[in-house]
Amino acid sequence: MNVKEEAEDAVRAYTKLSPGDRIARLKQAGIEVLSASEQRRREPGLRVRYDVDVSCLQAIRIRRRDTSGMGARQEGELDPEASSSVYKRVERLAIKTVYTLGLDHGAVRLEASGHGGCAVIAVDPSPWKGVTDLAALYRESWHQHQTLLHQEQQEKRIPVMGMDPEFLLVQMPESKIVPASRFLERTGVAGCDSVTIGGRRVYPVAELRPAPSAEPKELLSHLMRAFAAASRRISDSSLIWQAGGMPQRGLPLGGHIHFSGVHLNGRLLRALDNYLALPLAVLQDPRGKGRRPRYGALGDFRLKSYGGFEYRTLPSFLVSPVVAKGVVSLAGLIACSYSELMQRPLSEANIHSAFYEGRREIMMEHIPSLMDDLMRLPEYVRYERYAAPLMRQFKRGHTWDESRDIRKLWNIRVGS
Repeated sequence: MNVKEEAEDAVRAYTKLSPGDRIARLKQAGIEVLSASEQRRREPGLRVRYDVDVSCLQAIRIRRRDTSGMGARQEGELDPEASSSVYKRVERLAIKTVYTLGLDHGAVRLEASGHGGCAVIAVDPSPWKGVTDLAALYRESWHQHQTLLHQEQQEKRIPVMGMDPEFLLVQMPESKIVPASRFLERTGVAGCDSVTIGGRRVYPVAELRPAPSAEPKELLSHLMRAFAAASRRISDSSLIWQAGGMPQRGLPLGGHIHFSGVHLNGRLLRALDNYLALPLAVLQDPRGKGRRPRYGALGDFRLKSYGGFEYRTLPSFLVSPVVAKGVVSLAGLIACSYSELMQRPLSEANIHSAFYEGRREIMMEHIPSLMDDLMRLPEYVRYERYAAPLMRQFKRGHTWDESRDIRKLWNIRVGS
């Protein structure tokens, strides 16, 4: 894998997209865009702009420019430490923009939009052209990235995986969400997670955090222990447990997979999107599509303090043991073999749209071919036991029902 050659290939693919196609892709992913005409119509006044240079899915430089619209201007480079929250927020949006356009490297100009965030006003897909200090920054970043990828390839590492899938506690028949914080602490193998509603932080979501493992069987064993811990602490047996994308309107759930021992890169993220997130979107209960694009956008990741990263695109896969076991196994298989997985149906405009709009019949056409690729991998035998049942469900095209009580499917007894 040559990082520079891949960057140039991506630029060529980017130039084939029309401006309308680029704007459509960004908006589908939930990214605000200001076209040139919209920028011209804006009232004069204070403008805050950020020029973000992204290389290998991280910002290598962020410059802030404040202008009054009257000619006065202040410019400076953001310090990642001194401006931590702003830096992270701007970096995350710029990376998401670049990735959504099929790039891993590029320059993004953002402007404070007045809607509590920033809008994209320009993208340069190849800012490294020429002999400049910026070009040198990109070359240094590519060299470091290439070295890490080479080491990973030589060592043939098996990724260690973890997870923190979520579920809801619901009182029936009212379909009333009961806060998980009533039973679970914020930390621990079975805890609760927060959302902000009306400016107030509340903890309605239950979250399982089993110990990580490189072996799918062991990781799933840890998941069962986390389920048992949750069952002991959730004392109200009249509540049902629901998982999926959005089993209750307005409260999306995630099924985040954690990786360590494998180097984060665009090819790995795109393999996870195309070979796991896309098939799972076909299987997903249609009511869960409301989770996207605010949550569950393609390529959504977050770096973690343990040196790995969290893949955040998937909905909560606790909907059934077949789905959970299959997701964990396929994630491990893809992380081991992503360099051999070359199909990218999500790069096509209609498939990209279908993913965000939940149009299953369009996505379904690509599933058999994607599954055939996975079955041909040399590492498939290692993951087949748990992966194969889910792959058969993908091909059948059934959907899960996220209104069900998952305790029955997991054979979880009250107080077990």
